[in-house]
Amino acid sequence: MGSLTRVLSSALLALTFSPSVWAGEPADGPDAPLGTPDQDPESVYGGEPSAVCGWPSTIGLQGSCTGTLVHPQVIIYAQHCGTGYDTIQFGENISQPAKDVQTEFCKTFPGGGPGTGQDFAFCKLKEPVLDVPIVPILMGCEVDLLVPGAEVTVVGFGNADDQLPYGIKREVVTTINEITPDQEIFIGGNGKDSCNGDSGGPVFIKMADGTWRVFGITSYGGACGTGGYYSMMHKGMDWFEAESGLDLTPCTDAAGNWAPTGECKNFPMNPGLAGGDWQNGCAKDPAGGASMTCGMPTEPDVTPPTAVITMPTDGQEFMAPDGADVTIVVDAQDVGWGIKEVRLTINGQEIPGGVDNSPPYEFAATFPTGQYQIGATAIDNNANMAAALPVNIGVNTPVMMPEPETTGEESGDTSAGTGEGGSEGEGGTDEAPTEGSASSASDPTTATSPTSPTGATGLTGDDDGGDEGCSCRSGQEPKASLLALVMLGLLVRRRRR
Repeated sequence: MGSLTRVLSSALLALTFSPSVWAGEPADGPDAPLGTPDQDPESVYGGEPSAVCGWPSTIGLQGSCTGTLVHPQVIIYAQHCGTGYDTIQFGENISQPAKDVQTEFCKTFPGGGPGTGQDFAFCKLKEPVLDVPIVPILMGCEVDLLVPGAEVTVVGFGNADDQLPYGIKREVVTTINEITPDQEIFIGGNGKDSCNGDSGGPVFIKMADGTWRVFGITSYGGACGTGGYYSMMHKGMDWFEAESGLDLTPCTDAAGNWAPTGECKNFPMNPGLAGGDWQNGCAKDPAGGASMTCGMPTEPDVTPPTAVITMPTDGQEFMAPDGADVTIVVDAQDVGWGIKEVRLTINGQEIPGGVDNSPPYEFAATFPTGQYQIGATAIDNNANMAAALPVNIGVNTPVMMPEPETTGEESGDTSAGTGEGGSEGEGGTDEAPTEGSASSASDPTTATSPTSPTGATGLTGDDDGGDEGCSCRSGQEPKASLLALVMLGLLVRRRRR
């Protein structure tokens, strides 16, 4: 790798430059690093290609810049790289990526850029990436490791001195030189460096417990091999979290105060030798246990989350002969370790596309004619679960509302049970008195025909028959099977603003 001035346009960075030309280029401008480039063409930048699945969270930005996956849905990179990225690339060769992932949007830090210490930008991904080990951001007391002489690893897809083309992931081990008054960090030199095309890419450092952290954003420099300047991720954490709407720091708050969550554990110990493969998921082992770098590990989270379906409303009817497009919104909250995911059910069935891993928890569904019950379950990061009260809707047909729950004490009907399960087993109606029981409603053999999509059952988003959630059942008809719902054209997907 090498350094050069990493403030080139995306178009220029996408070209393949001659390493020998850039190695001999003099450092330019007052911000150029100190030192004289090593002129040996075989070892100017001192790096080597990464192993398969090595440093897997290092990504390519469409052949122009490099970035870092710091959260399943967030890529951090450099402000001067711009925002024109509709996809990002994983793998070891961005011309033949292991996979492309679509972005939802990209943003740059206002007024930032090279020389400011705020060369900050990020992309939020449309879908979370869950099969790549993520190295957490260096935060809080961990920042004390950033001192002159500390050993670090720079990774990127930029130009190099090994005769391989631009776009191959490479890594180089070097050291920190200094932190400037502008809060930039100067790293490398003596032939070990990043280069153009590495802009936005990461710098990693190893902790005392054997796990790793990421802290640097490649910004700019002089001639390749002479060292470069990097912005530091923790300096922009308030902005990154506010603009993405996501918690990027599992062990601290945005200011670096120790506040561990359930995700403050199992960090990679060998990210450069991750192992595995891209088809089956890069290996996540070995990994550290609960992190204690700046304090005691978090206490177990025993408090379940809360979940409420705020859209649509219970009893709402939709008139749409060709099928109704319905936005489903779930308000899920957790006072402990945070929400891991929200699962959606329709008539008691989990539907493909019905899982959301980050707020806002919204789903876009297209319903054919019929009666439906919508359920949702929130699951926190310690596997505590809570089911929302279900809502019933009708499409081109009246809504099937559950019968009011009664007790023997209230109505004198000794056949009606009390509490969870009691009313479920006895709540049938005149139309289908035997199918309203809890056992038949949860038995997939009682599913309706694909020609009859009705089947509101009062089931919540928890298909495991747990104790959470509503105890009511309509007692009208059994739930429609997943196959029936799919054949009828029920489409569910996560919705993003």
